[in-house]
Amino acid sequence: MIKMAETKENLKKVTKKTTKKTVKKTAKKTTKKVSKKTTKKVSKKATKEVTKKDTPKVDVETDVDVKAKEQAKKEAERKKKLETKKVKIGDMVSVDILGKTIEEDPKRNIVFQASNAVDAQMLSNFDPKKVDQYVPDLAIIGKQGFIDDKVNEVITSGIKFFEEKIVQLEPADAFGEREGSKIEKVSAKQFKKDMSEEPRAGVSYKDKKGRTGTVLRAAQGRLLVDFNHPLAGRKIEYKIKVVDLIDGFDNKVRGLMGRRMPGLDTILKEFKIKHIKSEGVLEIELPQMFVYQIAQQQGGLYFKMGASMDIQEHLGVETVKFVEVYAKPPAPEVNHEHSHDHDHEHDH
Repeated sequence: MIKMAETKENLKKVTKKTTKKTVKKTAKKTTKKVSKKTTKKVSKKATKEVTKKDTPKVDVETDVDVKAKEQAKKEAERKKKLETKKVKIGDMVSVDILGKTIEEDPKRNIVFQASNAVDAQMLSNFDPKKVDQYVPDLAIIGKQGFIDDKVNEVITSGIKFFEEKIVQLEPADAFGEREGSKIEKVSAKQFKKDMSEEPRAGVSYKDKKGRTGTVLRAAQGRLLVDFNHPLAGRKIEYKIKVVDLIDGFDNKVRGLMGRRMPGLDTILKEFKIKHIKSEGVLEIELPQMFVYQIAQQQGGLYFKMGASMDIQEHLGVETVKFVEVYAKPPAPEVNHEHSHDHDHEHDH
């Protein structure tokens, strides 16, 4: 019994000693492993921060920047020369126009036309999301269909580039006098048939003759519609300034296209124009980005038809071809590089 007890006690001591030694060894290994891994991560992070902090910022002027500066300088010089010139009949120009009514109380003046983003903010329907569409009006001086005839007459009579002129018009020379005969009764049934909506005061109505009017009153199935122009009977003032001369065949083509869809100034430079004079043919390659844009707006057909007619009428082109190129997008690059923290130390 004594020997057995001693054996038991010795076994207990050996086990305790072995366990303590094993735990100590394992703890030492684990501590070493964790410490090494943590040190590696901290070192890597610190290196990144030091590199980021110590690396000086260098402004590198690219070829694109240099060309842009040169182009801006040439443009400024070109416009400086224009200041001494008079606008001539036949010139294709950009005209800044601010149109408003003249009321007894100036605070009640109604701004109805604006050709720049600053003046546009005075419009009752100003849309800040479409600020790029408030641009100068295109005009060919002496030709109708571009700007108000009276404004055209003032420019034709003699005006310099960047010279500001004020034109005031009586109602008869502007949007006409108000006529009682143009206020008519229309049935609510007819309105619904023509407009596919319920009639109410203040909405617009377009009849089968193409006339547009405003519903003044709607009651008991009858409507009172005013077919006078909304600004009829009012004196009008135009503030005008010719701000650019559009010269060169390609620029004129772009100008006429921009007239059909304002806000294209930037992307118009990407249009590739090829004029085959001997055949009277003009080919215009549309950027893929623009093709997608007009597809979303559902105005592509009208844009191309309108631009074609303008180009044919004013630039003497017989045939206009629009080329749409759909290039296959490049395959995405596969990045084989990856960063990771692996502990490649193995315990055997």
